[in-house]
Amino acid sequence: MSDEHVGFISMGEVEEEGKEVEELGVGMLGYAFMGKAHTNAFIKMPIFFYPPPARPKLVAIYGRTEKKVRVAAKRYGYKKYYTRWEDLVKDPEVEVVDNGLPNNMHHDPCIMAAELGKHVLCEKPLARSAKEAEEMYRAARRAGVKHMTGFNYRF
Repeated sequence: MSDEHVGFISMGEVEEEGKEVEELGVGMLGYAFMGKAHTNAFIKMPIFFYPPPARPKLVAIYGRTEKKVRVAAKRYGYKKYYTRWEDLVKDPEVEVVDNGLPNNMHHDPCIMAAELGKHVLCEKPLARSAKEAEEMYRAARRAGVKHMTGFNYRF
């Protein structure tokens, strides 16, 4: 086992105070329940994991309804918002795409994000079929990016 302690093990330790931690630009697809829950997790990550493996930077959030997503961006602390998911995925400041959209909107955004070299966190269920899941897996493998399915006991 490594001597390096990350996460809950190191919660009481403050040995690495002042250590520079890389920022990762987060793009959140969806502002409703999952978007709110995942945003909360990103905000709290440096509190739960010390030192954090990275510091999430809330770059952009997507929603179809302009007024609602604008309010969500302000409320949650995102720098900007989009009403087209493609625009969020293409944003050069977004390094990690978190897909909290309804199940039928997991496939295309996750594949596009992977193809653009972005890491992906996709809420469960990953896909509507084994075929879609396989396509998403292969896109992430080809691109060499990390792809994870969110499950509330893991994130």
